[in-house]
Amino acid sequence: MAYLQLKNITKKFPGCLAVDNLSLDIEEGEFLVLLGPSGCGKTTTLRIVAGLEIQTKGNVILDGVDVSNVPPERRNIAMVFQNLALYPHMTVFDNIAFCLKNMRTPLSEIENKVQEVSKKLEIDHLLNRLPDQLSGGQQQRVALARALVRSPKVFLLDEPLASLDAKLRTAMRSEFKLLHKSLVEEAGRVSGTFIYVTHDQVEALVLGTRIAVLNKGKIEQIDTPSNLYRNPRNIFTATFVGSPEMNLIEGSLQRVDDAVVFNFGKLSVETGLKGKIILGKARAETMPVILGIRPEFVHPVSLETNGAIRGEIITIEPIGTMNLTIFKVDRLVLTSLISPDLPLKVGENVGLQLKPEAMHLFHPQTEENLMREK
Repeated sequence: MAYLQLKNITKKFPGCLAVDNLSLDIEEGEFLVLLGPSGCGKTTTLRIVAGLEIQTKGNVILDGVDVSNVPPERRNIAMVFQNLALYPHMTVFDNIAFCLKNMRTPLSEIENKVQEVSKKLEIDHLLNRLPDQLSGGQQQRVALARALVRSPKVFLLDEPLASLDAKLRTAMRSEFKLLHKSLVEEAGRVSGTFIYVTHDQVEALVLGTRIAVLNKGKIEQIDTPSNLYRNPRNIFTATFVGSPEMNLIEGSLQRVDDAVVFNFGKLSVETGLKGKIILGKARAETMPVILGIRPEFVHPVSLETNGAIRGEIITIEPIGTMNLTIFKVDRLVLTSLISPDLPLKVGENVGLQLKPEAMHLFHPQTEENLMREK
């Protein structure tokens, strides 16, 4: 049995279905990320786990116990909010110790626990300061320390890095990974089970041992970061995970001798498929599909290269180690990630090759990935 189970969770608000019959199993020590756009139900799901929202139907089972109707203070679950919710009139020490004092923990034990947690997060020298005397990163650590000091069964984090600047977010992501690793290794003390909500795919891919992609209150796909990126279940997951976004081209497959080509407009590209067109339950000589390919697999080549399609460079945008280059191909726009060392210019016509082994083929109605490995 999974450490934390969500069984058929539904949450209805007036005029809104926030969570739609969602089921999810989370193992002890896992770092699960709930990823999705605003309004997809990820924060509502987190609040249901915490007991801050009551599900319309369904069950929350923690460590074999149904806690669906247990009040939040008795679930032994800690939550870190986006706004951190530190008490401005209390010192760092008192903020961290607040829940322990409410639990009538002996003073000597409070002192020991606060010192231990503050040293772990390297804020032990800040215990006498007030929150407004701290940097954003220091405040974030205080909020984490307040959660850690309780030794909870599960940590819930609701977009905790959203208010930080880009440099600090990168630093804090690394700290979250190290913190999770250290908690998992401390067997018998805390479970080190994290559920992390974000709309930032980079955070999700960096932090998660698994990622659940949510859309309209449902889970579109739950998988490891690598498999989610390389083997998306459908168009939503394929385009939501990955930056720049995956290119999508509407067209059709056609069998030519023993090969299968993808036709769009007046152009065609090799797919690498052989023999009959057998995708899912379909078997035909031609078949309408949507081809998806990530920008890093769209390569500029000479116009004379066999199988290349012509593209006109519309814009070149430097994004660090690569240039995001946008091409006009027939009536389409394709994006590509290209080394800045290539001497390309806006307005230039070049050949483009789409790497066959990196292609995804989606059903035009269901939007399911027809080539996905099950």
